[in-house]
Amino acid sequence: MLCRNSFSFCLLLGAMACLPGLVQASTAAQGTPPVTTPPSEVGPQEPESRVDERVEAELESAENRYVITPHRPNYVLPAKYTTRSNETAFEGIPDSSDIEDLEFKLQFSFKYPLSTGLFGSRHALWVAYTQQSYWQAYNSKESRPFRETNYEPEVFVAFNVSDFNFFGIDPKFINVSLNHQSNGRAEPTSRSWNRVTAEFIFEHDNLAFSIRPWWRIPESGDDDDNPDIKRYLGYGDLNFIYSWNDYSVDVLLRNNLRTSTNRGALRVGFSFPLWNRFRGYVQYFNGYGESLVDYDHHTQSLGVGIILTNWL
Repeated sequence: MLCRNSFSFCLLLGAMACLPGLVQASTAAQGTPPVTTPPSEVGPQEPESRVDERVEAELESAENRYVITPHRPNYVLPAKYTTRSNETAFEGIPDSSDIEDLEFKLQFSFKYPLSTGLFGSRHALWVAYTQQSYWQAYNSKESRPFRETNYEPEVFVAFNVSDFNFFGIDPKFINVSLNHQSNGRAEPTSRSWNRVTAEFIFEHDNLAFSIRPWWRIPESGDDDDNPDIKRYLGYGDLNFIYSWNDYSVDVLLRNNLRTSTNRGALRVGFSFPLWNRFRGYVQYFNGYGESLVDYDHHTQSLGVGIILTNWL
């Protein structure tokens, strides 16, 4: 159903606005005293891995009960324009023909550690939650409804595999996850699926990337409201993030690996400094599955806004 109450959004936006000040990194984690070396004895220092920097910050925040640890990027895009709105997905819903191409997109994502010493001190068990909403904030004629919201809870184990190195590429983590994603709506626009995912995270200089295959947990025909979702979203995705100075580019690639009915998606984001702790963010999407209700609909969109926490 299209939500006509923006109260939940206000709470969500308020929580997101607090995130940048919550994540704290410390080079003295684990309570180990720093070792002071005379300047004359300090040689060339290797720059610390950006992935390692984030992990140290997450472990630091895990010990603080007042801190919410970001999971995926948290951002608000007050202006997102879509060239091909999926009006057919809202047939049977009153006023669906009045959906506007300009809307407000936001993503809120956090995680909480259940154990940071699983199977020893190098692995961790986490629970996470990601919510992505598409708000018709400028559609005053129809009382500014939420067009679509996707809910994604998951539980995952992060295995630290950073002891290896292959031709300058550093494996960092393997995250094995049980993942649920749904849009919380009734038929005929209900969408949901459950997956087991395995994400392999690597790093090379300023580039971090991951390969994430997944297996969809089968559902009975009567309960499955999107039985052909794999034909559009495929069996996994690739993620890249390249950082330099205070800028970063993130890329997502997805494909169903079919020759006759090939379908996929490309998402590109660019973040840059604005003022103080605020960072600008531009996001482009082209393909299938920007949201669950659009899994079988090709869309193209461009959004501009602010990113609160990035991948790295």
